[in-house]
Amino acid sequence: MEPARRRRITVFGTLLLVILALAGGSWWYWHSENQKLPTVMPAPNFTLQNIDGGTTNLYGEQGKVRLVEFFFANCPDICPLTTANMAKIQDQLKQKDVFGQDVEFLSISFDPERDTNDVLKQYADRMKMDRAGWKVLRGTQDETAQVADSFGVYLEKQADGSFVHSTRSLYLIDRNNQIRKVYSMGNDMPSDEVYNDILKLVRE
Repeated sequence: MEPARRRRITVFGTLLLVILALAGGSWWYWHSENQKLPTVMPAPNFTLQNIDGGTTNLYGEQGKVRLVEFFFANCPDICPLTTANMAKIQDQLKQKDVFGQDVEFLSISFDPERDTNDVLKQYADRMKMDRAGWKVLRGTQDETAQVADSFGVYLEKQADGSFVHSTRSLYLIDRNNQIRKVYSMGNDMPSDEVYNDILKLVRE
């Protein structure tokens, strides 16, 4: 085969591989962006006290995409790390002009004996939680334990007042009160995935 012809075939083959790679990448991106999140289960309804006054009923918040976190303020590691990650997602959503309007965060304390309104307000300020779109909720020990149990969150109070709890305690709920995804917390929290999933539900 002549060298010139061989070069043409080589160039053509390279271009074809590039085109196929780009087409495959474009399909994968389109597919991942447009694939709907599955429905896990209906979100259990609840009513708890809002530290900024009044009560919050989950089904009363219908119409917004919500990210629900279970935590306690004295948690030494997983909870504050999760809340810090949520605060970063909060700031990203603000740049999209959807936080507080289309998206709302709910943080539910399951340690009412120590997590008073004042303690939780200090925690919220320290963690840079914008309460215009982020509600911090509490209730009695029985109320919060019941809510956690209805979501499938495992809780066990220790002798020192701390808690052992599920590390998958972060729930993404759509506008129609359906849980669409459950995430790990702390170091295992997939923050980019959470952010992208929230935007998917906003666009639905």
